[in-house]
Formats: sequence, C-alpha cells, structure tokens
Amino acid sequence: MLDIQLQIFKTVVEKKSFSLAAQELHMAQSSVSQQVQNLEKYYGVKLFDRIQRRIYPTEAGLRLYPYANELERLYHEARQTITGLTDTVDGKLHIGASLTIGEYLMPRMLVRFSQQYPQVEVSMDVGNTEHVTSMVIAGGVDIGFVEGPFNSAGVVRCQPFYGDELVVIAAVSYPELQDENVTVTLPGIFNERWVLRESDSGTRKVFEQFIQICGYGSNSLRIVMELGSTQAVKEAVKAGVGITAVSRLAVEQEIQRGEVRIIPLQEGPVERAFAMISHKEKFKTRVVDRFMKFFTETMRMPGASGRCGDGE
Repeated sequence: MLDIQLQIFKTVVEKKSFSLAAQELHMAQSSVSQQVQNLEKYYGVKLFDRIQRRIYPTEAGLRLYPYANELERLYHEARQTITGLTDTVDGKLHIGASLTIGEYLMPRMLVRFSQQYPQVEVSMDVGNTEHVTSMVIAGGVDIGFVEGPFNSAGVVRCQPFYGDELVVIAAVSYPELQDENVTVTLPGIFNERWVLRESDSGTRKVFEQFIQICGYGSNSLRIVMELGSTQAVKEAVKAGVGITAVSRLAVEQEIQRGEVRIIPLQEGPVERAFAMISHKEKFKTRVVDRFMKFFTETMRMPGASGRCGDGE
C-alpha cells in the first residue's frame, strides 16, 4: 500500500494539482486526497501546503520526492529484468547430461542451438545418470538428459526421446570370440572378462535390467574392471582386457575403423530410450523453454511421460 501512496504523492508533486493527478492516475480526486492524507499520517508530517487554490510541497514533501522517484525507477528496472527472463532469448542455459548423451549426442545439438541463438551462454555438466538426476532435483541445472532408470523423488518431469541400442563388443583380436558369424547366448558369455561402467551408470543399469528380463541374475557377469567413463571402457576393450555392453552410438567410429566388433546376442537387441528431465517446480526462463522446444522438435520426441525411466 505504501508504494501506491508514494506513486500518488509523486504524481501530485509533478502535476502540481490533485485534480490533474487524479486524471493522470484514472482515480477520483477524493481518493487521491485520501491517499496523500494517509501518507502524511504514516510519516507524521504535512507534505503539501495549499496557498490560494494552489499546492506546494512542504520541506518534508521536497525531501520525500527523490525517494518516491527512485522507488518508481527501481520498480521499472525490476519489471524490465523479470520481463527479460521470459521474453528475450539470451542469457544462460545450464544442462546436465549422462556420459553417452553428453559425449556423443549433445555436442552437435548444442552447436546447432548456438548457431540459431548465438546470444545464449550454454554450459554442460557430464556425469552418470544418478548424478544428473540429483542435479535436476537440487535445482543445480535447468534440464537433465539421462540414459537409464532413475529415482525421480516425485519432483521430476520426464519426456522420453530417441531410440538407442546397447551392443556387446569385443576387440577384433579378442581370443575367446573369434567366430564373427555365430550368435551367442548370455550364459555363454557370462564368464568372459567384463569391463563395465560404475554401478550408477545408466548404460550398466539398462544392461543389467536386460539380463534380469531374460531370467538371469545381474550378478552373473564376471566383472574384472569398472571404469568411470565410456571412453575408458572402450580403450580397455580395444586393448583386449575384456568385453563390454555399450551404446551403439558410442562405438560407431570404432566399428567403422575395425577396432572392435559386435557380438550378436540370441536374446535379441538391448533397446532403451533416453529421457529429458526437469524439475516440476523450477521456473523455466525463455532460454530454457526455447531449448526444450528446439530439442523436442529436432529429436521428434513423443509426448511427455511422468514416469519414463523411473527407478522407483
């Protein structure tokens, strides 16, 4: 209420008239007079002198006027700042992405987005699915992109996208699997040396779920090495340390160069969906909203799903 009274007071000073101020503010003159009287009562001083049907600010009124003027300026500045968050496609965009997405899919997407919106400053944190989900829940990133089951804690909005496939790969020279034309069963390779990502990895969780769906325990694998990045896993496989399950997206170049080969499974392909996640209660700026629409249109994503990939 005080800010309204100060605005009325400022207008009266500038118009040098209660009636002209009332016209400017689209108010009744009696309402303008009442608000000024309330302001005088609030400060305990007289703000205007009335001399021969004209009004003049008192000493107190003259001292108050700059503060009323500054308050109006601050309100205008605040309105411009908040409006800028929703109407201008510039500013900062902070996303989180799990490793496969962050290393093999998102870079080219960000290049295309930056070409279209060059004023946007984009930063990306890359980690495993659990880490990215935690950042989204904590509000540390605007949007997250994950590749495996996750625990949403009931506050995450989720939309699936893309179609990815995990493949079991081995080095071309891997001695135990030389016949490239024969498909193998999961039990037939459980006792091979496995090099996998850490347990919180989305890729690993999806592969372990596939094993369980096929009727086997996820602890059936003979794991000899756990590594924290997809690139490290690939290097270990190429060196002949063991075999792994990895996104086809992540090994396209290695397959083309003949550095690794796919081991076909009789149980069929290991398919999965990636997901774009955001906090249900986090305010979306114009930049965030525009990037989500850009990504949805580019990836031809299906409709939103509230529980896609939920690990609960």
